[in-house]
Amino acid sequence: MQRLDHHNHQLLEAVTAGSKGPVCVAVSGGSDSLSLLDHAEAWAEETGRTLLVLTIDHGLRPEAADEARWVADLARSRGIGVEILTWSPDKRSQNAARQARHALLAEAARRAGASVVLLGHTLTDVVETLLMRLMRPARLAGAVGPQPVSVSPVWPQGRGIMLVRPLIDHRREDLAADLRGRGQSWINDPSNDGDYYERGRIRQLVNASDLARLERVCFDAMRLRAAEDFQISRLLTDRVRVDQSGLIEADVQHIEASPAVRARFLDILLQAAAGTSQGAAAPSVAALAETVFSDGPASRMTLGGAWVQRRGGSLMMGRDPGEARKGWTGGVWDGRYVGGGAFENTPVLQTSDLPFLVRGSAPDEAAREIISDRLAHRSQALMLSARFSAAMTIDR
Repeated sequence: MQRLDHHNHQLLEAVTAGSKGPVCVAVSGGSDSLSLLDHAEAWAEETGRTLLVLTIDHGLRPEAADEARWVADLARSRGIGVEILTWSPDKRSQNAARQARHALLAEAARRAGASVVLLGHTLTDVVETLLMRLMRPARLAGAVGPQPVSVSPVWPQGRGIMLVRPLIDHRREDLAADLRGRGQSWINDPSNDGDYYERGRIRQLVNASDLARLERVCFDAMRLRAAEDFQISRLLTDRVRVDQSGLIEADVQHIEASPAVRARFLDILLQAAAGTSQGAAAPSVAALAETVFSDGPASRMTLGGAWVQRRGGSLMMGRDPGEARKGWTGGVWDGRYVGGGAFENTPVLQTSDLPFLVRGSAPDEAAREIISDRLAHRSQALMLSARFSAAMTIDR
């Protein structure tokens, strides 16, 4: 059974510290995810943690149900709990499948009391993603991904869920060779190697290229991204305050940062203020960031479902009342509040306490804001990702 190296072992220890539920492992049955399961199982045996395998019957191919059952049987044969998640696709695009997959994983993890989901992305995935993104206008630091640690990309289903990729410094071919040497079979998805989807075409390009040179570019990009992530994490921690009504106030004075860092910082705040997981268009966010860090806007502006206004050295932000989804879904109001009894020892917002700036977009009953928790969680993920990106690439 394969053991995690020192950096990745530390990564899992840092991300799971303080959590009590199982650690979820997303397993598709491919070589990457089976390698992840092997490594996670060895780590769990060393640390006494419990694993829960999550596998998805995505319905995109006739074989999907059988493949999910094969993964479930494999997990059970190792004494690991497993849950098969089913998606009935109404859209067959890869982006729709990705969003549905993350929603299913997040919801299953929350049901199990878990806060961490392990994913089997590899260094080869990072190379492929970098090339895909650089085919469009993109900065090097902005094009690198996926990251060692990130928050779930779906909201509010993914609140409190951290996504961790312990094998992101391993090549796919090396992991497959190890499985092959131990006689372990895996599932091959033919769509991964075809040229119908963009990633399949990029994969063929990578296979025909000098992988070592591409990896060096990736490591440079990861280091640049780590520096940005560290700075944004500190800004979220040191410069942002959310009062109990859900009003965001950010100190934007004297922030020495690049335009890209300022735009990313603002984008995170906009999504939190709007209670959404889909940011506004990047050019619009960049333009607003330039205004914000040039002592504006003097009057209230809206973008991405949120309003912003500069008051002296502070940027005030809240939900655009006209965009608010006024109702409870899964115990959450508009992605920003939960019912008043959801947490202990935290202030409950009463309707009479609401300031004018948030009155038109808050619930009419006792509630607690979850914006501050969301921003703290995002800051933690950025800091962990920065630390481990730097550690993984320092000797490369």
